[in-house]
Amino acid sequence: MRGKQLLAAVVVSCVSTLFGAVEWRNVDPEHHIAGRKASEGYLQGKVVLVDRWGLGCPPCRKLLPRIEEVWQSFRTKPFVVLGGHCKGWGDADGIRAIAKDLGLTYSIYEGAGLAVGEPSFNSIPFLYVVDETGKVIYMGRDERTATQVVVTALTDMESPKNVRQWKHFLDFELENLPGRAFLRINEFKEKFPDDAKAYADKERELKAIPEIKKLAELVEFSKRAKDAREFGTKTAQRAKYQKLVRDAISGTKYASLLKSNDARVVREAKNSLADLKWTAAEF
Repeated sequence: MRGKQLLAAVVVSCVSTLFGAVEWRNVDPEHHIAGRKASEGYLQGKVVLVDRWGLGCPPCRKLLPRIEEVWQSFRTKPFVVLGGHCKGWGDADGIRAIAKDLGLTYSIYEGAGLAVGEPSFNSIPFLYVVDETGKVIYMGRDERTATQVVVTALTDMESPKNVRQWKHFLDFELENLPGRAFLRINEFKEKFPDDAKAYADKERELKAIPEIKKLAELVEFSKRAKDAREFGTKTAQRAKYQKLVRDAISGTKYASLLKSNDARVVREAKNSLADLKWTAAEF
């Protein structure tokens, strides 16, 4: 019976339009309760594990430390844990108290989740995983299976298995994440030069964005800076990245990206700079 439940849980359900920006609800200052402050824009292009829970639910509270472990394991990846507390199951002060007691650092918001296409549920805790493109790829109550799905989604995003997967992510990024698309299309051309010919016009459109090279540089640097935290506390390479991160968030090198006429450029630049600020705080 359990095998059938797990099989049903990983049924894929599309929740976005044709690669339009994914819509989230209640991920804003008004609904923030504890942990990192995210934003609807920040969640774009991330693998997101949503935990719908309630303070007055004992099984929910029991699961919280494990959800924190999952967050800590993959926080250097394009990954977010979103705790969507269910209204009526506890007050904000009580939630902050248990978050402090358990050392929860991931984002917790009142009623957060997908604005369009959130899987229905009638009991908590309830988990679901959303991939980079806004597709629900797991729904259910098994944290171990949810974690496995997160690992697979992150691996597929960073190292697609085949041409179909490459196109899947590239098509989404071309519409929503031009910096990441610029980096991916170059890799795609190296691996599948014949298939990449179909993207020649899209590549020209990317290159026509005045800030695209600087944006791609920022996106790549943000990723490498996250990895640099794993170098140890006294290595020269870690110290080098600490300085580069501080310079990136306090200087003017990337300021022009925030003034771009292309809303996608502004959003992706803000997301990468937000990642760098968190990286700086955790070095």
